[in-house]
Amino acid sequence: MTVENIADRVIKTDVLIVGGGIAGCPAAVRARKHGLDVTIVEKADTRRSGSAAAGIDHFGALMPADFSHLEEKYGKENVFRGEGFWDPVLGDTRFADANIQHVLSRYGEQILTDLEEMGVPMKWDDGDYYWIPTTRYRGEALTMIRVHWENVKPIMAKAVKDAGVNVLERTMVVDLLTSNGTVTGVTAVNTRTGEFIVIKAKSVVMATGLFARCYDPETPQFYKYKFRYHWCPATVSGDGWAIAYRAGGELLNLDLPLWRFRERDDLTLSHGNFPHGDGLPAKQITWDGEEVLVDEGGYYRQLETEGRTPLYYTLETHPDDFHKRIEVAYIDERLLSFKIAEERGFDPRTHRYEQMPNKPHNFPFAGISTDETFESTSLKGLFAVGDCVNGLHGCGAATISAFLVGDAMPDYINRIKDSTIDEGQVTEQKETALAPMKVKDGTEPMELESCIRYACDRYVGMFPSEGKLREGIRRLGSLRRKFLPNLMAENPHKLMRCLEVRNIMDLAEAHMHATLERKETRFGYIRPDYPEMDKSRDNMLTFQRMENGKPVLEIKGIPDLKPEYA
Repeated sequence: MTVENIADRVIKTDVLIVGGGIAGCPAAVRARKHGLDVTIVEKADTRRSGSAAAGIDHFGALMPADFSHLEEKYGKENVFRGEGFWDPVLGDTRFADANIQHVLSRYGEQILTDLEEMGVPMKWDDGDYYWIPTTRYRGEALTMIRVHWENVKPIMAKAVKDAGVNVLERTMVVDLLTSNGTVTGVTAVNTRTGEFIVIKAKSVVMATGLFARCYDPETPQFYKYKFRYHWCPATVSGDGWAIAYRAGGELLNLDLPLWRFRERDDLTLSHGNFPHGDGLPAKQITWDGEEVLVDEGGYYRQLETEGRTPLYYTLETHPDDFHKRIEVAYIDERLLSFKIAEERGFDPRTHRYEQMPNKPHNFPFAGISTDETFESTSLKGLFAVGDCVNGLHGCGAATISAFLVGDAMPDYINRIKDSTIDEGQVTEQKETALAPMKVKDGTEPMELESCIRYACDRYVGMFPSEGKLREGIRRLGSLRRKFLPNLMAENPHKLMRCLEVRNIMDLAEAHMHATLERKETRFGYIRPDYPEMDKSRDNMLTFQRMENGKPVLEIKGIPDLKPEYA
């Protein structure tokens, strides 16, 4: 049986980009500019998809060529010059490839021009760039600019359309197709019609965003099925990570989720306005008014023991023009918060915002293992951009990596020979994808997802231990065996939810196994049963992949900075 007989539709393209967000769109436009045939597969609508769907008020991780004007305005100590932002460090360990960080930081201010050529507004109302320092905890600082990006996604979607990119919207990728360790395309399902699609591609670029949905949202919920994530919920189901993982692509650092202190009601004022608001961080105070600085779990536990909690953020001492800038930022990103704050009586000029020690809510150091060309280190023809790449995070890294990959595509495509599609893989993936449509009295996908989230919250959380992790792995295994095969979808939209839950399940299991193997405490990673740092794990990362359907975990080092980059 031919592929044409198995699939409802077969598409051929040079470059396939999975995800039409703030990384996928620039990658598509740049690759198309080089004359390549480019296709985007997006499970939502590119006009409002990805974590930037509702807008962005700042664009970070910029390295200007000339720092003098920033140093004069903000003070030399507040303007960050090095590559440390691109080189995350916890304890004495790097958790990202220094070569990737170097390539990104070298791009510099060119990113502003490239985005402006796409029609994305980068300048402020006065016609100049609104540069701001962003003061981080532990004395670090990062240069960024304020932007009016309330409509950045419609602008990018138009640029994609004008460039002649083929866009498949409301289409969910199922799995990668491979041949002898090389990616040959993907299978996908239209979530409106149920059409099963095979897309044959010379290269596949993963641009689907972060992973977070193995945990409940960071803001307390009144109903377990609701989505209240900091990012767009559709982008944090880990689709790109899981798809790469099942095909043999290596993932890194799934043992290192991020947890931090959040507001109990951040619907009224976003977290970003407290630790870094135009270079003026908020004050952090105890219940009786003493100013403290709490950015890690050990000190918080001490304050709990001393009875000095709860902690609060306050902007009471900030000048009025600062609060006016917050209001402008909210127009660009979170306009609804004004209404919510008004209804609940929250005024950032006078109100103190209670903090909560939050459970893990994303994996900023994790992602697909790539080299500095953003090609997978274990699967030829698979590339990743933005939050799909190990160690990258934020819109700056997303857009820079996207343009770099788009520029690299012509050379890569010219070296690729035509490959054949494995019909057996297509048949197997079709059966897997459409199976929930045949189940009539089974499990709702959101019901299973809520159980996975509960297991991660309960058995990993902020303070994992061997006993909890082993019990969590056992319970996840039970959920997989009993409920995953029994997922039901009464329509193609629910089929998308079933595929998301499959991805979340795979990554949740990988997360628990990786956490079980990291037997130490290091900065924000706390193992009460292993309270000391294990120096043998310095610069040694957790790599995970699937081989012949079985999970493989290895502890390996990451590349040093190459001599030509030194």
